[in-house]
Amino acid sequence: MAVLGFQLVTTLIGASILSKIVTYFTFTRLVYNGLSRFLVPSDELLLEAAGNLRIKNKGRRRRPDAISEPNGHGPSTDVFYFPRTVSIQLQTSPISYCDVGTLPLYSNCQWLLDFTVCALGIYCVTEIVQSCYVPWFGQPLFSQPADKPKSSFLPSVMSVSTRLNLSLVWLSLAVWFTLRTLLSVTSIYFRSSAADVAKSDTYPPPTSSTTSTTTGASTAARSSTNEWFLILSAGFLSLIMTGFFLALDGRCFEFNLQAAYTNLTWTLAGSSGTPLISWGAFHAILCGTCALVGALLVYPGMKFGRIYIDAVSKRPVVIYKRLLFHLAFIAPLLPILLWMKPVTDHLLRALVALSFHPVVSNQPTLFVIITMAVELFGKHLNTLRLLSCLGVVLSRIVITRWYLQAYLHSAQDKLDQFNREPGQTSNKEVQRLVASIFYCINLVALQWIAPTILLLATVCLYKNIANLSWLPVDPPRGHSAVEPGDVSLAILVDNGSSTLPDFTSVVMGSTLSWAETLSQVRLAFHRFTGAVSLRGMVVSRGVFSFIIWWYLVALQSVSLLGLAYHRFAST
Repeated sequence: MAVLGFQLVTTLIGASILSKIVTYFTFTRLVYNGLSRFLVPSDELLLEAAGNLRIKNKGRRRRPDAISEPNGHGPSTDVFYFPRTVSIQLQTSPISYCDVGTLPLYSNCQWLLDFTVCALGIYCVTEIVQSCYVPWFGQPLFSQPADKPKSSFLPSVMSVSTRLNLSLVWLSLAVWFTLRTLLSVTSIYFRSSAADVAKSDTYPPPTSSTTSTTTGASTAARSSTNEWFLILSAGFLSLIMTGFFLALDGRCFEFNLQAAYTNLTWTLAGSSGTPLISWGAFHAILCGTCALVGALLVYPGMKFGRIYIDAVSKRPVVIYKRLLFHLAFIAPLLPILLWMKPVTDHLLRALVALSFHPVVSNQPTLFVIITMAVELFGKHLNTLRLLSCLGVVLSRIVITRWYLQAYLHSAQDKLDQFNREPGQTSNKEVQRLVASIFYCINLVALQWIAPTILLLATVCLYKNIANLSWLPVDPPRGHSAVEPGDVSLAILVDNGSSTLPDFTSVVMGSTLSWAETLSQVRLAFHRFTGAVSLRGMVVSRGVFSFIIWWYLVALQSVSLLGLAYHRFAST
């Protein structure tokens, strides 16, 4: 019970930190503090920039609103017009998390960041303790001979407690909160009143202020329809593509979904059973999940494509920042390729052939490197996939602040593009254009942070539930392993026939004493939990590997779509 007690203490400490210390410190400080934004230009600045080009407003003055402001635009009642070609240089100002705290969606961003950091801290501490400071954690479950049953119930309880991992509950909650946040962010685009502001950061501005003013109602209705159409189209396309990729499992991809489906059939020993769900329903559930993922990643991916263009081409950037942006953009390609069976098989054959080359044999350092690569691709491919997914997460975390800063700098770029268009504009329209960038900073932060957190939490769950390792070493036979040669109870757990031990035959059909019967029930319970763990491991390896692979494919595809769209729209 020591491991379970330690996990309970860690969980209580994490909950206390989350409820007490977060009121004095939040991790949003690390994200927002130090960034700079462009201030909304004042009327005086716009008058100075317009000069003699100012056009007097000949229309009658509009009636103020109930809040004593002219139609909610601000305390100033002076609305003047000037040509769009007027060059306006915005002034910068540093921001802090307090400035962002008054904007929409800040509470969602703060809670998601703080909870995720707390959950990852608990997960890391639990992983370190279970792997380094619990020497009996990786011991086999049935290590005693068959003719010497255990006489104490304590080892059974202890072995079960070591399999319990409360940090996985925290990670599951992180996945749930992230999905809920992405759903709430995506629902913004279904509301025409709120979609216009969010849409202004994804699509180019209209070409004429007069047209946008006279057709405001129709534009709002049309934008809502466009959001529905784009999100539903992405979900439907994801559904079709997922079905196509599922059909190629085993030939082009290495998901092992057939083995995962086979292990969903659990029956008692000696009895025939039917699967829990049909093969078609199994595919339908996976397709529906992946369609939801594809729909949720549409606007985060398109936003990344636009900010990627702004960061690497429109402004002078330090060379290492530019390289990190490029790396973060193409990083999902590596784990995507590692799940493709022809690619990994070809690399393995090429590395094996290269290891026998005379030139390589004469260079010990190169020979050791190639031998290690052969070992990785041959025996530890799952570990290599995990590490590549962590590389994707790390590359996105590194550029988070630069990503948000590039978004805040887009205010000047938008204004410059606005000035290149013909026609007239007003001071209120320019101020609204600049203010909308900072107004949506929390939305953009959530669209970047939430997919990163979802990928990280899913990868950590995949590692633990599938019984994988972060390091390229052969893991010891742990508690989830069921040895077929162990016949201490004459109740076999056949891994191939997908059967479970029959507890009724152990209890009712036994002529032994109550102590021996209790010992047999205890060992039967060991076998039952071992069989469930083994089959759960196979199922999770197939399901989680496919979901993670599709998540990376959707993220990369939508980012490329956003890159192509915004490059075409900007030209």
